[in-house]
Amino acid sequence: MNKPYIEAISTTVGTIVGGGILALPYAVSKVGFIYGLLLFAVIGFASVMVTMYTGELSSRFKKLHQLPVIVGRYTSERFKVLVLLFQLLTIYGAQVAYLTGMGLVLVFILKINYLLSVSIVFILTLPLIYKGYRNVESAETPLLFIKIIFIVLISIIAFSMFKPSNIYGSGGGALFGSFGIILFSLTGYTVIPEIKQEIDGDIPRLKKTIIYSYLISITIYIVFSAAFFGAFGQNVSQIATASLSTGYYSIVAAITTLFLLITPYIALSLVITDSLNLDFGISRGKSTIAALLFPFAVAMFALNFDVVLELTGGIFLSILSILVLLAVYNARVSDKNKPALLVRGGNYMLLITGAIMSLGLIYTLAQVI
Repeated sequence: MNKPYIEAISTTVGTIVGGGILALPYAVSKVGFIYGLLLFAVIGFASVMVTMYTGELSSRFKKLHQLPVIVGRYTSERFKVLVLLFQLLTIYGAQVAYLTGMGLVLVFILKINYLLSVSIVFILTLPLIYKGYRNVESAETPLLFIKIIFIVLISIIAFSMFKPSNIYGSGGGALFGSFGIILFSLTGYTVIPEIKQEIDGDIPRLKKTIIYSYLISITIYIVFSAAFFGAFGQNVSQIATASLSTGYYSIVAAITTLFLLITPYIALSLVITDSLNLDFGISRGKSTIAALLFPFAVAMFALNFDVVLELTGGIFLSILSILVLLAVYNARVSDKNKPALLVRGGNYMLLITGAIMSLGLIYTLAQVI
């Protein structure tokens, strides 16, 4: 594999595997490990399909365009605004969850008040976001490598406490379990337009990049979930690594948690800041404040890590996925030109994918109401 191909896979896996992994063992604990694997398969299938459909839409454009433009072209200007809005809400939701998690870790390490710990993270990251950084793509591969090392190390520690009875124990919960958390953790379609550009529009490689990236990501998730659920069962923490709360293990867990949370937090904060600054002409200072102030204000309320991810994934990401599927259907009907990437299965596969996302959305909304 050549360098651009490796970087494309690294970027996609790095996008998929983020802070959401920390909530997966807790999500599995609600339904049991065996049924949790089934949910991984169903939601993972839907996530892969949405990602492939995003690739199909993107392949209809010669130039690089972001999701709002791609979806808006085959729906309407209103839907373009909706996609932009829900993308923003998704990023804000992730920022709130990551900031909350980092605050809780600092409470454990520094033995300080939660509000103070969240404020410390906000103050320390603000100048970094304001300044920004370059060569993000070149840093993606080494960052992913470090991330995987941390995940493997902490999983080995958890496996040392493994109890087979936890794996085969039954779990309660409804049909869709923690749909939102799993969907949040498996989402990678937003980066596909950049990936297409990164591999110079090579469609066969784009397909392989998506498939290999999801296989790698899901494997990492299953190993991590098996390790922590196998070790702690129904008593696993909302932030899985917090279950390792004694001795040297707690230090390794705290460092791992901070790294898994701060890297996506900074990346997402930069996405909003750069977009407002470069695309909308808002000053760098105001863009930085707009990107950080709202998540900081919400994080002060110390919402549950898993609840924030559940709502972000189950509502905002489900709606975004449905909008992508609608755009694909409209494009197939209105645009007679065959795209370079045409996902197999016809409209039946579109319907199946849409049904999974719709049921997950309805389930999440019912839980909220």
